[in-house]
Amino acid sequence: MRLPFLGRWTCAIDGKRRLTLPAKIREILRMETEPHLVITVGHKGCLLVVPHARWDELAPELLRDTFQGDEEALRLRGTFARYGSLCQFDGSGRVTLTDEQMQVAGLERTAVVFGSFSRLEIWNPERFEIENPPIADQAEHDQRAARHMGGNGAQEVRE
Repeated sequence: MRLPFLGRWTCAIDGKRRLTLPAKIREILRMETEPHLVITVGHKGCLLVVPHARWDELAPELLRDTFQGDEEALRLRGTFARYGSLCQFDGSGRVTLTDEQMQVAGLERTAVVFGSFSRLEIWNPERFEIENPPIADQAEHDQRAARHMGGNGAQEVRE
């Protein structure tokens, strides 16, 4: 059974572009069958970090050799490859980001590492707060949960 990545941490990035992963995340990653991580550009300027064994499950259609002329899929695949890297975390729990990854995500000395179930996201701290604001209106949150988790989603979330 694979454990989900959940939580939010502010993490340091050193002068060699090494980001220190949170201890809880390293514990989950040590349970993976494959030690390599895929890091590439994500949505709204974040970086995706996905264990290699989970990567193929994330976008199986996109990773197939043929797209039957789907230009959007080809472009997305090219973007993932252009900004992608394959790495392992070192003995100190760090992953090394590329210059292009740092630039596209707007990262400098700190980043938010966000557990998003099957993947991790690395965000510029200010951008993270804009794109993932805290709950300001509980009723609105409950309605969203009900809409996306089924008719009783909000009820189930509260119990």
